[in-house]
Amino acid sequence: MSLRRTPNPNRNHPLYCPYCAGEQLFPDEHTDFAWLCADCTRIFEVKYHGQDDPPNRPAPALSTAQALRRSLERAQNKNSNNHEEAR
Repeated sequence: MSLRRTPNPNRNHPLYCPYCAGEQLFPDEHTDFAWLCADCTRIFEVKYHGQDDPPNRPAPALSTAQALRRSLERAQNKNSNNHEEAR
């Protein structure tokens, strides 16, 4: 697994407590990632490190200009083939 970035405490806040499913969550001062559940009074941390690398990496996407050029070339080839068949 490659970590794409260091965890950021200002993103991916939890929607519910993992212990009691309570929804009254508040940031806690123990760490930058700590959350206090008002229902069960537990403190827990949430960190998002990134995603696992896929088993097979997809090919890089074409730029807009490259994709447009390829599309126009296909259309031009298709039109020239249709004109040859009509003869």
